[in-house]
Parts: sequence; C-alpha cells; structure tokens
Amino acid sequence: MRIIFGSVFPLLIFTGYSKAPEKKNPSGKEKGVYKEKEGKRDSKTDKESDVEKAKANAVLWELRLKATEQSLRDYTESCQKVARANEHLTNQLYHAEKDAIHIAGHWERHVSLLCCKLFRRLKDALHSVIKERDCLIDKLKYHIKEAEDLQKLAKLLTEENTSLALDKSMLELTVKDNAAQLGTQKQKLSELRAEVASLEEALQLQAVEIEQLEKKEKANLVTIQASQVELDKLQKVLAMREKEMKHVKQLASTIVAKRQELEEFFHEALGHVRKEIKDSRLQYKQEALQSYRRRFREATAGKIKFPPIRTFHKTAHSTNSVYSDMEAAATWTDQPGSEVEISDLTWEQKEQVLRLLFQKSCWTLCSLIDFIPILIHSNPFVIPQNELTLLRQLTLKNKVQ
Repeated sequence: MRIIFGSVFPLLIFTGYSKAPEKKNPSGKEKGVYKEKEGKRDSKTDKESDVEKAKANAVLWELRLKATEQSLRDYTESCQKVARANEHLTNQLYHAEKDAIHIAGHWERHVSLLCCKLFRRLKDALHSVIKERDCLIDKLKYHIKEAEDLQKLAKLLTEENTSLALDKSMLELTVKDNAAQLGTQKQKLSELRAEVASLEEALQLQAVEIEQLEKKEKANLVTIQASQVELDKLQKVLAMREKEMKHVKQLASTIVAKRQELEEFFHEALGHVRKEIKDSRLQYKQEALQSYRRRFREATAGKIKFPPIRTFHKTAHSTNSVYSDMEAAATWTDQPGSEVEISDLTWEQKEQVLRLLFQKSCWTLCSLIDFIPILIHSNPFVIPQNELTLLRQLTLKNKVQ
C-alpha cells in the first residue's frame, strides 16, 4: 500500500497544478490588430514593425508548442511508468487478500481516470495552440500582402509624378506660345492703328484738295462751261464710282450679316457641344460611381481585392479623381498631320475644333475688312469715315471675343 501511494501521489500533484493554456479570443485580437492597422495605414515603417512582431509571435508560439509537446511526452512517460508500477503491484498483490485486491483495483481505476483527464486537457491545450498558430500565420500573410500593395501604390505614385512633370513642361511651352501670339496680335493691332491714322490723314488731304478744286472751279467757271463734255464724263465717272461704293457697302453689310449668322451658328453649336459634355460627364461620373461601389461590395465580400481609393468631388490634392479622367478626354493623342474622323473625337475635342474654326472665320472676315481701305484709298468718293470706323470696331470686337 505504501508503494501505491508513493507512486500515485506525484502524479496527483502534477495533474492538480497543470493548467491548460488559456484560450485567447482570435476574433477580439483580429479586431485589435485591424484597428491598429487602420490607425497606421499611412506609415510604411509601422507596417514593417507589425510584420516583425507577427513573425516574433509566430516563433514564440512555435516554442510554446514544442514545450507543450515535450510536456506531453513527459506526461506519457509518467503514465507509462505508473502503468508499469501498477502492473508490477498487481502481480505482487495477485495472491493477496480480497480487500487488498479491491483496493488495488480501486486505485487503478482512479489512476486511469486521471490519465484520461490529463490527456484530454493536453489535447485541448494543443488544439488551442495550433489554432492560435494558424491565426498568426494568416495575419502574417495578410501583412505581407498589404506591404506588397503599398509597394505597388508607391510605384504608381512615382509614375503619376513623372506624368505630372511632363504635363507641367507641356503647359509651360503652351504658355510661352500664347505669350508669343499675344505679342504678335499687339503688334498687328498697332499696325492697324497706324493704318487708320494714315487713312485719316489721306482723307484730310483729300478734303483739302476738294476745297482747292472747288475754289479752282469757281475761278474757272467759264472754262468749266466751255468744257461741258469733259464735265459730263467726270459726272459719269463719279456716278460709276458711287455705284461701286454702294456695291462695296452692300458687300460690307453682307459680310457683317454673314458674320453674325456664322457667329450665331457657332454659338448654338458650342452650346450644344457644352450641353453634351455636361451630360456625358454626368453619365460617366454616375457609371464610375456605380462601378466603384460594385467593386467595393465585391471586395468586401472577399471576391476580389479592394480597388484604389477614388474621389468623385473636385479636390486640389486628389491623385485618383474622376474629374482627372474627364479632363483627359480633351487631350489629343493623334499625331500632328494625321487624318481624324469627326465621329472619333470626344465632345471636349469637338469643342476645341469649333473654337478653332470660329477663330479662323474671324481672321478671314478681318482680312476682307482690311481690303476695304485699299478701295477707299484708290477712290476719294467712297464710304464716310464714321461708317468705316464703326465697321472696324465691330470687327475688332469679334476678334477679341
């Protein structure tokens, strides 16, 4: 009996103080890690530290698993020793009294029950450790994947910065070209003003000459009466010149009327194109928003990965805005000099084409208006100065618009 108690008592003490590892709540730990990830999304260094912590935790749990397995082997050896001791005692007490046999059977059942409990506890502890190890491995994979996504995002941002630098250089060249064109227009405007001043001086000289001619006509009235035939010829020439001037006036009024009709046509066309641009942009924005929400729902369901963050409002520092796609529709991708179908153009490009045609039509009208002073200079009996000034002001106003 002393041998039985001496062999079983250490096992009872060991089983009484051995505790299974506490089960940790994986879902609560995942929530904590997820909140920490949401708070430090913009810091690449923190992500790397989280990955290192996850690796360290995985190594720690592997060491704990090894320690648990070693404890399990020790418990197994102890149980085997107890079983061998019980078998030896059973062989020794086989010929003992019935009471001793009953007591030995009672303690043998008690030891087997304790061994079952011990195995059950060890199995539960091992299962919880394996589950926590799998959870840590999944978190480690998630952090590695997130680090790869951050690297891809950094690469995309670098490419976008390069494209923005190219756009900046293109805009600087455009600004320089516009400044050169503005200087040319100012120079032409000064030349036109000089021409107007010279024409006014010519008209004043012609008025002085007319006064001198009238004086000469009064002084040479007798000579004029004698030269009636020549006077009739001059009157016919004057009537012819007046008829030509009427024709020139009609031509100028026709040009202005056609210009107004053309301007109305271009304004209507531009209004229609702008309305189409507004409608198409609104439709594109709605479709892009629906597509983004659908992809986000699918990513939330775990079907695909999360799409890049995209803004649908005008912001100054947005890197992925739907308005940048709308502005990109106005850029020309075709090579200069290549043939382009009007049906292949976007509405923004059609608006640019209409503006260019309207500008060219304005310059064509200006060239026609500038041809009128040549006729005026060749004929002193033509359009009055106030009508010519009004016509030129109207043309310059259309140029500026």
